[in-house]
Amino acid sequence: MIEHDFFGAIDTDETGGLYWSESVEVGDQAVDVSLSAPGGVTLAPDALDNAAGVISSLEGLDLRAREAMLSDVDDRNSDVTQFIEQTVEETGEDLVDLLVDHSGDNDVDIIRSLQLIRVAVSPHQAGESAPFASFEFAFDPDNSDLALVVYLSMRGESVGIELLS
Repeated sequence: MIEHDFFGAIDTDETGGLYWSESVEVGDQAVDVSLSAPGGVTLAPDALDNAAGVISSLEGLDLRAREAMLSDVDDRNSDVTQFIEQTVEETGEDLVDLLVDHSGDNDVDIIRSLQLIRVAVSPHQAGESAPFASFEFAFDPDNSDLALVVYLSMRGESVGIELLS
């Protein structure tokens, strides 16, 4: 076990791997947040401080992740477009009732209506294009297994988006 000002006690396993999790309020919803690093990996001295910064900035990073999704909407082969198409297909006529915004642009309205359900921080992924944090979004998590994961670098820049089904 190691101690950190932000995280408190962080559990370690027999290999030296780290794990911490907590439910954090983001906006008006609870989000499952976890931090993990495999054993045998040396963390940069400021890795846990950077991870704490990510968790402290979840609302702003949520917006960045949504902006990254919006920038992929025009690519008809992107995971974002596939997610939107599958969501429309799954929800059918109920789609309108599930939207939190009604701008008239289904793609934008669906992305704005996504719920941030999980954030995983990987402090050992500190490279420029490494996935330091993953933000998992779902449109209707109680009734669908579809999710979009946006991977952000340590600097909060999108380094990938993946459809989970």
